[in-house]
Order: sequence, then structure tokens, then C-alpha cells
Amino acid sequence: MSFVRPRHRRGVDATSGRLLELAAACAAAGLAHAAVRRIERRLPLLLARRAARGAAAPPGEVARWRSPVALAALVPKLGVWSAALLWASDRLPALMAARDDVALLLSASFMAPLVRMGERAYSALDLLEAPLLLAALWIGVGIATRLLRRQLARAGGFESGAGDTLVTLARHLLLGAGALVVLHASGFDLSSLALFGGVLGVGLGFGMQNIASNFVSGVLLAFERPIKPGDYVTLGALSGTVRRIGARSTEIRTPDNVTILVPNARFLESEVVNWSHGSPVCKLHARVGIAYGSDPARVRAALLEAARGHPKVLADPRPTVDLDDFGESALLFDLEVWTREPEDQNEILSALYYRIEASLRRHGIEIPFPQLEVRTRAQDAPPVADAVHVAPEHDGELDPAERLADPLALDALAARMRASDGVPREDRRHLFQVHPRCFVGSDATRWLVEREGLTRREAIAVGRRMVERGLFRHVLDEHGFEDGYLFYRFREDEPDRATVAA
Repeated sequence: MSFVRPRHRRGVDATSGRLLELAAACAAAGLAHAAVRRIERRLPLLLARRAARGAAAPPGEVARWRSPVALAALVPKLGVWSAALLWASDRLPALMAARDDVALLLSASFMAPLVRMGERAYSALDLLEAPLLLAALWIGVGIATRLLRRQLARAGGFESGAGDTLVTLARHLLLGAGALVVLHASGFDLSSLALFGGVLGVGLGFGMQNIASNFVSGVLLAFERPIKPGDYVTLGALSGTVRRIGARSTEIRTPDNVTILVPNARFLESEVVNWSHGSPVCKLHARVGIAYGSDPARVRAALLEAARGHPKVLADPRPTVDLDDFGESALLFDLEVWTREPEDQNEILSALYYRIEASLRRHGIEIPFPQLEVRTRAQDAPPVADAVHVAPEHDGELDPAERLADPLALDALAARMRASDGVPREDRRHLFQVHPRCFVGSDATRWLVEREGLTRREAIAVGRRMVERGLFRHVLDEHGFEDGYLFYRFREDEPDRATVAA
């Protein structure tokens, strides 16, 4: 006796089979997407380590590779999901018919003539082709100039400023020549550019004099390199670090973290003090008045003691003390120190004055203040002098951030953070992987603020110095210290150290 399956039952089984195939295809595409995402996360670290030739890759170098790798990873991601969607449309007749209809509609829409220039008609595809080619040109030139900058840095023989100028000129030349080629290949008439150039020349001569002056000044600054990004400059009452030199203006970041755009012409028309030109080592002056009758030798010893204890004051050249002048109410001494961080000169001088005041108090040396005697004459009383008020003493204790600038202080801080009442450490799980004996960056920042009296910004800066010193690191070496949900591990808690200790 034979059994024949009903037709509707066979249809239901076929539909269930197709749904299972679609689910399997989506799962495979998801796994492929996760694999590409994993490679996208790990590849910048590997490339940064390779560029560092086996040394520890700095976080800045890792971050530099993230954008190119993420852009390159878009191709396999889109390819995976496009292949899954195409395969799914082949398995379902309704999707296949809809796909064919959409393809015909798009083809007719993009190929239909939209505008006509001269003897040629342009479709939507023609109008999209030029922007896409220009975008590809921009990306390609960016990658080529980045490789050129890296090769110049490895080859040596080029100063950083000269190399940046060469790379900038190469980038502009490649973009200009490539844009002309793309427009010509797309069928645009380039003869109209001659008319545009003539109009632009007239505009530069009459209505754009300041812009032209700033542009030419920017070109001269790029060639002569009297200033370059990273230099600390003083222009009139303005002081700050040069961040970027553009075609029209230069971006300067002041010590107050304020960005100021300065026209390029000002750097050639006025006097500019470049503290970083040639060598960043510069001299700072801390002037102080000492009461008459004080021993100059003791004063000199006290001032040198204050200078030698500062971490940003160089030991070579050595600090010196000069007796400048005899003032109206004080001996005027000048403490001269050298530093290689001119951008921090206000902070250094402030810390020096704190140290000088504390050192003078320890040595029993008086800092005078102007005194004024007011005499009054009564009818039958002798002249009386007003009392002289003594200025209150100031506490010369250093702030917490200054105390933690010393490497030994950082070692002691790491020991306090690892103590029982320090930063919470425990085994933490992320992406199916357990990281033992870790702490979270946000917890460490909060602990430094609450226990060490730091501001949040100072706490992040101290954490980064501890990472640079190797006291702790990110578990995957992908990040520097950040105030976020990132896992870090102390040097003493590394698995290999723990095994050796056991």
C-alpha cells in the first residue's frame, strides 16, 4: 500500500525549509560580520606594533590606524550582507521578482538623460560618477600622503617641518591634478576654468586683498617654517601652542584651553617670540625682594634649594641667582632657571614662587613689603607713628598634582591604589573572555579625586603618567588611561608575575 503526501503538506515543508535556510544564512552573515569586527579591532594594534618595530605601541599610534582600518572594513561588511540578501532573494520567488523590478526601475532612472550640456546629455549615473570618483581620489591621496609622511619619518634626513611642508604640497598637487583628470574623464568642459581663473584674479586684486595676503603669508610660513605645529609662541599679548597652520589663518591654543585663529599675515608683519624654535630649552626668571640686613649667601642657598626641587627645572644648565638691584625697601634677587617645557612657564613660575616662599620661611629670611609712615601732629602732643601691619604668612605646601609629578611619588601612589582600601580589583568578563585582577578606569579616576584631592582632569593626567611609567596598562594594550569603562591591570598583577610569585 503506497502513501502519497498531500500537495499542501509538501508546500508547507518547502516553505519551512526555505525559512531555515534563510535563518542559517543570516546567522552565517552575522558570524562573518563579528569576525570582521574582531579583526577591525585588533588590526590597528598589530599595525602600530609593526610600525614601532616590536616596541610598545603608544595609544596615539593605535588611534591613528583606527579610521583607515574601519573604512577598509566596510567593504567586507557590505559584501557579506549583500551576498546574504542576494542569496535570500534567489530562494524566495517573491523577493526575486521584487529584486528584478527594482533593478529595472533603478537602471531606467539612472540611465535616463537629465541635463544637457552642449552636445552631450548627462544621466543621473553620470552626475553621481564624478562625486564618487572625487571622493575616491580624496581617500586615495590621503592614504598616499600618509604613507609618504611615514616613509620620510623612517628615512630621516628631513626635519619634521620640512617633511610636513613636502607632504602638504604633494597632497595639494595630487588633488588638483586628479580633480582635473576626473572632470575631463567625466565629460565636463574644462575650457570654462580659464574664465573662472580670470574672474578669480580680478577678485583677488580688488575685493580679496586681505585673503590673498593671508594666503601668500601661509605659503611663506609653510616654506620658511619660522613656526610649525607644536611650537609655543608669543604674539603681542597672546601666548599659546600652534595647533595648525591653514591657508588663511593659524590656530593657536592658549594655556586657558581657548582656541584663537590668527591671520597668517600677522606672523610676518609683527614680532613673534617662538619659544620652541631650534631648541625648546629656555630661561625663566623668578624675581623676589628680600629685606635689607639679610645674608645674601643664605638667600642664594634658599632660592637654589627651591629651584632644584622642581621636577621641570633642568639640572643642566644649572639654576643661578643674581643680585639685580637695591630697591627702595628690599634687595632684588633674580632666580634664573632653565626648562624644556616653555608652554608650562606660567605653571612653573607659580610653583617656584610657592617653593621660594616656603624655603625663605624655613631659613628665617624676611620678605619685606612697602611701609608708609603717617605722622599726625596734635595741638599739645608729640608726633605719633601709625602701627605697621605685618602681612600674614602663606602656606607653601604644594598642590596634589605637583606632589605626584615625581616618579617616586607615582610608585607610592600605585602602592596605595593596590592596597585593601584602594581601587576595587576583581576578575571581569568581556566578550566571552575573563580578565583577572582588573580595575575600571572610571573607578580609578573617582578614587584619585576622592582620596588624593585631585580634579578629574588632573586625575586623568596622573593616570596617563602612570601608564607611561608602566605601573599599569590596558589589558589589551589598545588604550591609554581614560575615564571610562575600560579594564586596566597593575604591573604586579600581571599573570606571568603572579605565577612567578606563586
